[in-house]
Amino acid sequence: MKKLKSFLLFACSFIFLALTLLSTTTLILAVDEIDFRNTIESTYTVNPDGVTKVSHHIKITNLTPTLYLKQYALKTSYFGLTNIVVKDKSGNEIDSNKASNETGTSIGITFEDQLVGQGKARDFFIEYESHDIATIAGRVLEVHIPKLGDSESFDSNKTTLITPAYFSIPVRVSPNPESVNFKQTEVISTFDRPNGEEISSIYGSEQVYKMTLRYSLENPTNSPALTQISLPPDTPFQKMHYHALDPFPNEIKRDLDGNWIATYRIPANTATIVHLTAEAKVTLDPNLNIPFSSPTKDHTKSLKFWESDDPFIIDKAQVYTTPKEIYDFVVQSLEYSREELTFENISRLGAIEAFNHPDSAVCQEFTDAFIAIARANKIPARRLIGYAYTENSVLRPLSFEGDILHSWPEYYSFEKNLWIQIDPTWEDTTGGIDYFKQFDLNHIVFSINGASSSLPYPAGAYKIKTEDTKDVEVSIGEIFPNINPQISTRMTQKKFFFIPIPGMYEMQIINDTGEAWYDIEANVTSLNSDIEVSFNNKPKIETLLPFQTLDFDVTFFTRNISISKDASININYLNLKTNNLLYESSTQTIKAGPKLIKQIQETQTIIYLGIGVVVIALITGSILVFRQRRESALRRKSQEAQKQTQILQ
Repeated sequence: MKKLKSFLLFACSFIFLALTLLSTTTLILAVDEIDFRNTIESTYTVNPDGVTKVSHHIKITNLTPTLYLKQYALKTSYFGLTNIVVKDKSGNEIDSNKASNETGTSIGITFEDQLVGQGKARDFFIEYESHDIATIAGRVLEVHIPKLGDSESFDSNKTTLITPAYFSIPVRVSPNPESVNFKQTEVISTFDRPNGEEISSIYGSEQVYKMTLRYSLENPTNSPALTQISLPPDTPFQKMHYHALDPFPNEIKRDLDGNWIATYRIPANTATIVHLTAEAKVTLDPNLNIPFSSPTKDHTKSLKFWESDDPFIIDKAQVYTTPKEIYDFVVQSLEYSREELTFENISRLGAIEAFNHPDSAVCQEFTDAFIAIARANKIPARRLIGYAYTENSVLRPLSFEGDILHSWPEYYSFEKNLWIQIDPTWEDTTGGIDYFKQFDLNHIVFSINGASSSLPYPAGAYKIKTEDTKDVEVSIGEIFPNINPQISTRMTQKKFFFIPIPGMYEMQIINDTGEAWYDIEANVTSLNSDIEVSFNNKPKIETLLPFQTLDFDVTFFTRNISISKDASININYLNLKTNNLLYESSTQTIKAGPKLIKQIQETQTIIYLGIGVVVIALITGSILVFRQRRESALRRKSQEAQKQTQILQ
């Protein structure tokens, strides 16, 4: 009997303990940072072909005695992951599944065992390969590692980045690595990412692109017409070299925003195709030898698409006051539209409509929204349009009208005295890669919109309606040409009624190269001691554009009041900043006029003014005479009409 009672007591105690355990052990399907300690060590190994092998070592430790983890999901912003493998610390594979949507790919795991107990740790590895992390273009390697979807849940987050030694150490990296070790075949960079910050690392300081651009110009009218196109310009971060521009324009000038505007005369009822073959060198650091247009009041104006005077924009500008705050607000507020883009559905919304339809934004809307709020804060801002080199149109889409182009904003930093390029569109589409703090080598500027929100149009936008042509072709180049200036000088003697005027010349300065040269002064000297040289405006040239011709007036005269003579002159071109010789032109022979020519030159403005007054007076007198005669004739006709009326009555 006692044995039976003892057995029943033991059985009841066991059942009570089992029920207690069952009632207090909880299945957890997601990691809660309060109940678990989570650490991750990630290794990204970039292969020479650009494929990145990723290994995440994840350790999840129970902090309570009754909770355990049954399922886990790792969220990434990558697409097209391959060779996905999940293993435990012993190397045994664990079943997993992959799910993708418009924001990236998630890897889900279900654990078969129940790991219960405080201090118990689950160790496992998630491995995969991706084509989205690294981009190799020519001799440049760019690695962008965005945040993982659950970065905040990790108590410790360490990353090792291994890249081929061929690309050397990174020239720009964010955040700063804890260490960088150079080995024979690889470079190893380590990072501590307590908040899961994205990593951007660029190996190579410049990128060269070669391009072929086609401009279709049509004049359907019955009269000759002038039309203008925008050629890719130099900027502090971009240097251009034109191999061929066919046909040559009638004129090429630099506008207030730094665009290179070429003017063509198109005959009546004809079409002209302009071909440009060129190379562009894009750099991470600014070239301070290339001048840029300083901001003006036009760069803070409210314009169509940039409605900085709208109450909504003004309200947001009071909250978001710095370029970084505005940038973050735009990225958070707008969602890139993944709808297939066509010419029919890619109408430009502008800033206000972008915020009214935040899910319909493409690069134009991200750009316009930033510019509008920046201008409302009196921060100068402009739109850049061009080509953005990408091997993944999902992460880094191109969505501007015309051939496949891209637009992005830039703002003026008074602290750095520089226009700063940023790309909120690509930060949104790449899942958080910071294109504000660190730009890249993938953006080529075709045109700059600042004084106007739409003009000039970029290459790729000049099309004839009846044609469907590819007008923009860009590929990776190799070596940017290293050339010296070549400047021709042409002296043309001025004439008065077809009679040459001794000593008075038009001096044409011609850039014979496809590159722009800056801060030039033409130094004209005579080899004859008794010859003097005089300019109305001495040729100090801030910018000499590719194939450009500039005209100046120059006078050569002898010290003798009445004698003219042949003379030899030298023309040298100096750098205004360094005063060093830039280019030495050939010696030329001119006809110097007598000293009287100088007096004529000094008084010619007065003479021209006097002639102008006389001409105006003659024209005015003719008009008055004509008017008097016409009025007299009208009076006579009126009188005759009155007489006729009297007769008819």
